[in-house]
Amino acid sequence: MTNTTSYKVQKDSANYTLNICRNVTDVSGCDAAVCEGDKAVAIVTEETVLESAANGDVFVKYAKPDGKDCGTKITFKCPDSPYHATGPVFVSPSDGCDHVIDWYTMDACPSEDLFSSNCTLQNSKYLIDIDLTPLNNNGKVYLASGAEFDYSIAMCGASVQDCSLTNDDGTRGHTVACQKKSLESAFHKNLGMSKFTKLRFVDDALVMTMSKGDVCSSGFQRRTIIHFHCNVTEGEGNPEYVGETDCTYMFVWHTRYACNRIQKCSFTNTTDPSKVYDFSSLTVAQDATSWTVKLGEKKMAYINICAAVGHVADCDPSAAVCVKETGQSANPSAVENHGQASTMKFSSEGNTISITYDHGSVCNTKENHHSVIYFACASADQSVGPQLRTESSSNACRHTYTWFTPAACAQSTEGHGDCTITDAGYTYDFNSLTADLTAKTSDNTQYKFNPCSTLQDGCETKSRFCEGNTLISKEIPELAVENDHVVTAKFNPESGNPSATVRYICDHTAEEPKVITSDNSITVEVNTTLACAPKTVDCKPIDSLGNAYDFSGLKGTNWKASSVDGMSYYFSICSTLDKDLSDVKGCPGGAISACQRTSDGTLVNLGYAASNPVIQSTGTVLFHYINGKKCAHGNQTPRQTMITLSCAQVESQPQMISEDLNCNYNILWHTPKACPVQSSSATGEDCSIVKNEIKYDLTPLKSKPLQTVFKGTTYNVGICSVAKVQGNPPNCANSAVCASSGSTSNSFGELKKESLYSEEGGIKLKYETDGNSKTSIITFTCNAENDQTELRFLSNDGVIVRFQVSTPYVCPPVESANCRRTFGDDTFDLSSLTLHGANYISRLRSTPGDIYYYTNICHRLIATTEAAGCPAGSAACMYNSSSKQYTSLGKLTSNKPDFIHKMGSFLYLQYDNGDKCPTNNSALLQTLILLRCVEGPRTSRIEVGTAIKDCRQDFILESPAACPVKSPVNAKCGEIAGFDTNALKKQYRISSEEHDYILNFCQNSGSLDSDVKKCNNQAMFGVCQISKSSGHEEVIAGGPQLTAMKETSQLIFNFTGGATCAHATGNVERNVVLTMFCNEYAQSDSQPQFVSEDPRDCTYYISWPRRDLCPHRSMPCRVTMNGELFDLSSLNRADKDYFTYATVSSSVDEKYQGKYYQLSVCSAAPSKNFKCAGAAVCEVTEKDSEHVIHKSLGYPDDSPIVTGDPQHIEIIYPTQTYCDDKKSKIRSVIKFTCGSGMNDPELVSSDGCTYEFKWETSLVCPSTSKPTPTSGCVFTKPSINKIVDLSIFTNKLYKAGDYSLKVCSSLSESELSGCPAGTAVCKGAVSFGSAAEYKIYEEFGNIRLEYDNGESCREDDNSSGNRKSIIEFRCNKTAGEGQPIYLPTSPRCVDRFSWETSYICVEDCELNYKGNVFNFQHLSSVYKPVTVTADGYEFTMDLCKSLKAEHKCGNYTNICAKSSDGTIYPIALTNTFEPQYQPENKTVLLKYSYSDEKSPANNKQVNIRLVCNGTLDTGSPTFVSKTGSTYNFKWVTYVACLDEDLHEVPLGFNLFKTLLQSTNPPFSRSVVITGDQTEYKYYISLGAPLHDIPELSQECLDGNTTVCQYKHENTFERSIGAQAAKYYANEKQLQMIISSKSKCGRVGSDTVTSLINFKCDSSASEDSLPVNTNEMASCRYLFEWNLPQLCEPLSSAAGGTQSKRLSPGVTAVIVIIVLASVISLATVIVCRLKRRRRYNGPVGYDPLSTDDDTTGLITAVKGRAPRLYHDDDDDDLLI
Repeated sequence: MTNTTSYKVQKDSANYTLNICRNVTDVSGCDAAVCEGDKAVAIVTEETVLESAANGDVFVKYAKPDGKDCGTKITFKCPDSPYHATGPVFVSPSDGCDHVIDWYTMDACPSEDLFSSNCTLQNSKYLIDIDLTPLNNNGKVYLASGAEFDYSIAMCGASVQDCSLTNDDGTRGHTVACQKKSLESAFHKNLGMSKFTKLRFVDDALVMTMSKGDVCSSGFQRRTIIHFHCNVTEGEGNPEYVGETDCTYMFVWHTRYACNRIQKCSFTNTTDPSKVYDFSSLTVAQDATSWTVKLGEKKMAYINICAAVGHVADCDPSAAVCVKETGQSANPSAVENHGQASTMKFSSEGNTISITYDHGSVCNTKENHHSVIYFACASADQSVGPQLRTESSSNACRHTYTWFTPAACAQSTEGHGDCTITDAGYTYDFNSLTADLTAKTSDNTQYKFNPCSTLQDGCETKSRFCEGNTLISKEIPELAVENDHVVTAKFNPESGNPSATVRYICDHTAEEPKVITSDNSITVEVNTTLACAPKTVDCKPIDSLGNAYDFSGLKGTNWKASSVDGMSYYFSICSTLDKDLSDVKGCPGGAISACQRTSDGTLVNLGYAASNPVIQSTGTVLFHYINGKKCAHGNQTPRQTMITLSCAQVESQPQMISEDLNCNYNILWHTPKACPVQSSSATGEDCSIVKNEIKYDLTPLKSKPLQTVFKGTTYNVGICSVAKVQGNPPNCANSAVCASSGSTSNSFGELKKESLYSEEGGIKLKYETDGNSKTSIITFTCNAENDQTELRFLSNDGVIVRFQVSTPYVCPPVESANCRRTFGDDTFDLSSLTLHGANYISRLRSTPGDIYYYTNICHRLIATTEAAGCPAGSAACMYNSSSKQYTSLGKLTSNKPDFIHKMGSFLYLQYDNGDKCPTNNSALLQTLILLRCVEGPRTSRIEVGTAIKDCRQDFILESPAACPVKSPVNAKCGEIAGFDTNALKKQYRISSEEHDYILNFCQNSGSLDSDVKKCNNQAMFGVCQISKSSGHEEVIAGGPQLTAMKETSQLIFNFTGGATCAHATGNVERNVVLTMFCNEYAQSDSQPQFVSEDPRDCTYYISWPRRDLCPHRSMPCRVTMNGELFDLSSLNRADKDYFTYATVSSSVDEKYQGKYYQLSVCSAAPSKNFKCAGAAVCEVTEKDSEHVIHKSLGYPDDSPIVTGDPQHIEIIYPTQTYCDDKKSKIRSVIKFTCGSGMNDPELVSSDGCTYEFKWETSLVCPSTSKPTPTSGCVFTKPSINKIVDLSIFTNKLYKAGDYSLKVCSSLSESELSGCPAGTAVCKGAVSFGSAAEYKIYEEFGNIRLEYDNGESCREDDNSSGNRKSIIEFRCNKTAGEGQPIYLPTSPRCVDRFSWETSYICVEDCELNYKGNVFNFQHLSSVYKPVTVTADGYEFTMDLCKSLKAEHKCGNYTNICAKSSDGTIYPIALTNTFEPQYQPENKTVLLKYSYSDEKSPANNKQVNIRLVCNGTLDTGSPTFVSKTGSTYNFKWVTYVACLDEDLHEVPLGFNLFKTLLQSTNPPFSRSVVITGDQTEYKYYISLGAPLHDIPELSQECLDGNTTVCQYKHENTFERSIGAQAAKYYANEKQLQMIISSKSKCGRVGSDTVTSLINFKCDSSASEDSLPVNTNEMASCRYLFEWNLPQLCEPLSSAAGGTQSKRLSPGVTAVIVIIVLASVISLATVIVCRLKRRRRYNGPVGYDPLSTDDDTTGLITAVKGRAPRLYHDDDDDDLLI
C-alpha cells in the first residue's frame, strides 16, 4: 500500500488521519500512526507487524500513545471486485481496542491474483484486463527530466543500453530505468532491472515497480515506481518525474494503454438513487465470444459491455464495439473501432439506461466513431440481444443500438419472505441451506444463525440469529440485492440489540457454504454457489460468415442425454436448469446449466454457463459450462460440460459421447435448431404483421388508451389509431402520438404516416409528422406474465421520441416443448410424433357442416393452407366448414413438459388458453389428447372424441411412441429394440493415435480375422485392441455381457467383461461404450469412429453415425379436397410390412424395366426389408444375385397436396441428391386417382430426376352416401368394398372397466344392473346408449359402432342432451376376439371404447366369417395360373392376383377366356373380388366382374362356388355353366371348410409304425426330378429334426427343422417346416401341415408352411417318395405322398381318437407332436426342377445346367456360407 501519503477518515464529527506501518507525515504536531486532529491516538512500536486472521483477512494493531494495550486495530479485507474496494471505515470497537477500522482493499487479496511479471495483467475474478505491451514500441526509450537529473525508461522487454548493468551476482542484465546527470555524462545509475519488474492493479490504481537497481548511500537498492493513469486521449503518453524518497523514484504516466478494458459495470440512477442497475452479467470474458449484431449483408458488429471485445481477430484490443466485414471475401483491413471500453459512460433518461463508448477510430475530419447502447428492462424469457437501431441518423459517426435485457431492470430490494428474492428475472433461493451456520470472531465471539429457518440449537425457541447465548433476532430476515449480485439478509434485532446482516457472496468453488465473519460488527459473509447469478448468454449468435443462429426455442427446457450405465445428464441451453422438475429437483449449485443423475439417484453439479456459444468453422455450435463440482480424480479440477450442437434435418436425442479422467463431459446433439436461420425482417398492414410464419395481430390495441408521463410531459399514444387525448387539442387532431405539457400540445406522429415493421430486434411501429420533422418509434416487447399492456417512455432526442409497449399481443407462441417426461420408473418420449411440415387433421361429421380439427404434438400448428386461419400460436384449432370460422382450442403455454400428464396406463397432453369458451365466457377452451400405448409400427392419427363439452375438446392418439422408453436389454445377434444387429454382420477396424480397435458384430468364430483370433475373442460380439507400436493384443469386451439401451434416435451398446484394466484401482474390467446415433447425412456404409478413452477404468468411447437409426419420418396422411377429408394411411398395411411394390409401365424407358420400386405412404417404411433407410421410395437394381443396389428416391416431407385440373391428390417426396444435371434434385411424385379397390401403384414416367407414380385407389373417390347398417350387424366397408360382419360379437356380454356392453344388441335382464331395458352400454345403473339407437360407419379405415339415446345428462354436470357411447373397432390380425378398452378422456355424457380384434380384418383374398379365416391364397400358385377346359372354352384364372402379360388378357385381369377360334378376352378383374360365405349350404361364393365402359355389352360376371365336402385336397375348379354373361364354376377344396368340418387327429405310434415299418427305410436315397432349369432339393424328416447332412448348415440344422429347401447353385437353404405340426384325416387321406420360423412374401410378412398329403394308393410301392406338387402364394409348399399303407382305415390306425377343430390359416394353432421317441429318423430328399423366367423382382435365379449324376448335387459347398434370402415375388420362390 502507499506509505508516503496519509489517509483521512471521519468518525462522527471527528477527523482522523492514519498511515500504514509508519507515522503520518502531513499533520503538524502529531507524530503517530493514527491522529485525531493533531492528537496522537495510536503509534507504531517494535511489536507492530501485519498478522493474518483465520478467515484470510490481514490486520495490524497499533499501541496506545503510552506504548501499551491496543489503541487501534485495522483489518484489511479482500473485496469481491476492485469496484467494491473502500477506504478505511470505523466499525464497532472489539478485541480490546479503542478503535477498530475495516478496510476493503485489493492489497488484502492474494498477490498472485493482482501481480504480473510482464506488461499484461488479466484476472476475470477481479475484472482486470490491462495490456501495456504497445509501450514497447520497437524498443523505444522514454525520457523524463527532473530538477537535477534526467531519466530513461524502457518498457515491456526493451532496455536502456547505456546504463550501468550490474546485477547482485556480478552478471550483466537489462536495465529498464536509468538516472543520468545532465552535466556529467559519466554519471548514470541503474534504477531497476527487467527481471525484477512487477505490475500490480490495486484499488483502481495501476502501479509498476522496477527493483534491484544500484545500491544508494543509505544501503537500499534503487527502485522505480510508476503510477499509470488511464487517459484515452493520450496515446502512448510519456512518464513524468514526481520525486524521490529513500532511493525510490516516483513517476506518473498518462496513457490510453493503462485503461482497464473491463469497467465498473453498475449504475445508480441519478434521478432515483434507489434504482441500482448491474450490467456485469452482460460482460464477456476476454477469451470468449463477444455479442454480435448483423449490420446488413456484409458487416457485423462485435460488442462487449464494461470491457473490450477481447480477442476478435483484427479488432483494436481496446475497442468495446468493433465492426468488421463478414464472409469469405472480407477485407481484414476494413475494421473500425466504434468506441473504446475505457471511455464507457452511463446515463439515464426515463426508463432507459444508456452506455456510450467514445474515441473510436477516425470517422471523418471532425470526429471519431462512437456508439450508444440503449438498454430497456425485459424478462429473461423475452430478452433480446443488442440490435442496431435502423432509423436513419444525420450523424454517420454515431452508431446506436437497442438492448432489451433483465440487466436493465433495477435491482430488487425486497425478497419474497420465504428466503428467496428475484432480481433481473432470476430467483435466488437459499432454502437448501437448512443447517445451522456458525461463525467465530478472533476474540472467540460465536454467532449462530439460520436465515431460512429457525435454529435447531438456538439460544431461544424460534431464534434465527444468536450471539453466544444472546438472542439477536427471531424475525425472518429482509433480503436485498446489492451491487455485483451480492444478496444480503438483514435481521431486524430484538429491542436493544444490534442488527445483524448475512451477506451471501457468489463463490462457484464453494461446494458447501463458507462462513466468514467480521470482528467488529455482526456482519457475516457466506460464500455459496446459491448467490451466483446466471450469466446472460447470447441466444442468437452470428458466425464470422454472417450466418445467424437462433437457440431461443431451446430455452427454458431441461434436455437429457443418457448412457447405458444408468447415468442421466440434464442440461439447458441459454438458461439455467429448471429445478422445479422432478428429474433435477435438488441439483446442487444454484443457477447451474448441467447436472448429472447417477444410477443411485445422486445429483452432481456439472457446471455453469460462463460464456456465449462458440460457432466453429464447421458450423457446429459449442456451449461450454464450467465450475461444476470438483472432480474426485485426475487433476481434481471442477467439472466441465461441453454441449456440441450440430445442424440436422431431423431432431434426435442428445447423446452422451464421452467423459475423461478430469470429469470433462461431452454431449453431442443433432438438431434442426443448430442450423442457420434466415432474416426475419417484414412489414405489416392492417395493424398485423407476419414474422417467422407467425401472425401478430395488434388490432385489440386500437381501442386501448395508452398514456405515460415523463418530466411533466404527458404522452398519449394510439396503436394503429388516433391517440385518445382529453380535451381533443387541435394540434393533435389526427395525431397517433400527442405530447402535452400544460396547455401546449404537439404531435409527434400522424396516423396517416404509420408504418408497422419488424426486424431482428422485434416489432416496431413508426409514426412521422408532415415534413418528417418529428418521429415516434414504438418498440413492442412481450409481456407473458399477465394480460396487461403498458406504455413506457424511453427517450427523446428532439427529433425521435421512443416508447416501449409491453403487451401479450407480441409474445411469440411457444413453438415447441420438451416432449420427454418421466413418471416414476417410466420415461416417455413423444418427440417422434411432432410434425414440422404439416398438422394432424381430424373430422367430426356434423350438421349443417363438418368440423375439422388441426393438431400437433409438443409443437405449435404449422401454417399450412388448411390451418392458415388458425389463431397464432395454437397447438390445436377447430374449423367450422359451415360458418368458415377458425377457433383456437389451446396453446403450448410453456416449453417445459409439464403439459404431459399420466392417468393410469394412459398419457395425455393438455393445451390451455384457447379462445373463449362459447358456453362460458369466463373460461378459455382447452384441448386434451389421450395417448394410448400400442406396440408395433403404425401410422399415427389423431381421432376426435366428440364436439366440445365443458369447454374442452378431446382427441385420441394410439401410438408406440406412447409406450415407455425401453430399459437396457441383453444384446444378441438379432433384433434389439427394433434394430436388427444382423445388418452389421461384419468386422470393423477403428483407429486412434495409439491403437486399432476391431469391432465384431455377429460374426461366428470361424469367420474372425486373424487379429481378432489373437485376442482369444470367440464371441459373436466383441472388441479387440491392438497397439500400433508393439502389436500387443488385448481383449476389451466380449459378447456374453453385452447390454444395449434404445433411446430416441440412438442405440447405446456397453461391451463389458474385457481384460483387467492395469491402472485402475481394484479388479476393474475394460469396457467399450458404443453409441450409434441418427445422422440424416450418414452414408449407408458409414463407419464407427473412436472418440476417447477414460484411463480411470479403461472405458473406450466409440460413436457411429447411422441413417437407419433416424426416426421413421412420418407425415399426416389426411388431406381435404372439395370439402371432403381423405385418409391414405390404410395404404400402409402392417401385414405388407408397410410398403408396396410398384409395377413399371411398358411405356417407361427400357432402362427402368429391369428394376423394381418399393413405396411407403406418408412415412418411411419401418421394415428391415426396406433397405433405403429413412426413405419412402426405394429403387432396387439387381446387378446379379450377389450385388443388389438400393437407391433412395424420396423422403417423407410435407403432407399430401391437392393439385391439378381436374383436382387430384399428390404426395411429393424430395431428396437432397442431385440429378445428373447437377442442378435439380431427385424426387418422387405419387398421383392418386379414383379407382375401385386398392390397386398396386405403377411407375408411369421418369427422366432420372422426377419419378412419377400413378396409384388408383378407392380411398380418393368422393363419397356418395354415408354407410348404413344392414340387418344382423353386417355392413359393407366402402373403402375396400368388403363386407364386415360384427354379428360374431352379438349376444355376448363384454366388460370394460366398470362398463357392461354388448354389440348390436341389448343387455339381458340379468345384465342390466339397474339400467333401463334396451340398454347396450351400462355403468352404475346409468344407460350410455340404447341398442335401438345405433349406427355403424367407417371412419378412416376403422369401424365405429355408435349408440345414442342413453339417459339424460344431469344438470349438475353442466351438460345437456343424452348420454352416448362410441366403440371403435380396429383391425389387429394377432388380437383374436380382443376386448373393449375404455378411453378415459371422453367429455361428460360421451364414453369411448377402443377394441382391437382380428374378427373385422378384411384383407385381400381372404374372408373372415365369424373368426373362420378363409385364405384363398392357398389356391393361388406361384408358378402358373389354373387352366380349365370345357365347352370349347379354355379358362385361365388366378383367384388372388392379376395374370401376367404373357397371357395377353390386359391389365388387372385375373380370369381370362379363350374361345375355340382363339379369341382371348377378359371376364374378371382382380379388384372386383367379393367373397361371401353362405351358411345355408356351407359354401363360399367368390364373385368377380368385368366392366367395359365403352362397350357395356362386353360386361361379364364370374361366380366361383367353393365347396368343402370333407376333402383334404387343394382341388381344382370345374366349369359348370354360362348363363348370359355370367360364368359359373365349382371348386371342391379344403380351403372352403369351416374349422368344424375338418378332423384333426393326434397321430400315435400305430400309424407311423405302419408307415415306417421297413427295417431298411428307403428314405436315405436322394432322387432328382429332372427338368430344364433350376433345381431345388427338399429334405423331409418325419421323426426328428434334420441332422448330420453334410451340405446343410445352421439354417436347417438348427434342432427344429423337419423340412428344408436347398439349392446347390448358390448354397441357398431355408427351413420351410419345423417340428410343430397338425394332422388331419379322412377315410382315404392324411394331411400334415408343418409351420416354420421362416418368413416369405415380398416383404417377409407371411409364414412359410409345408403341407404333405398322404394318400392311399394300393398300386404304389411301399418305398415310394413324396413329390413337390406346387408352391402357393400363401407361402405354402405342397407335397403328395402315395402309400399303400394308407389304404387301411385311418380311424383304427389312429386309435379311434376323437376328432378336433382345424384352423386352415397359415398360422393355425399348432399342436406339437414329438415322435422322436417312437419312430426312427426318416429323411427324405425331394428334388424338383422348376421352370422359371427372370422377373424384375427382388430375387433372380440363373439357370443351372442339369446332369444325370446326382452326386454333385448333394456335395456340400466348402468355404462358402449359405446365402439367405428374405424377399421374393410372384414369379420366384416365396422365401
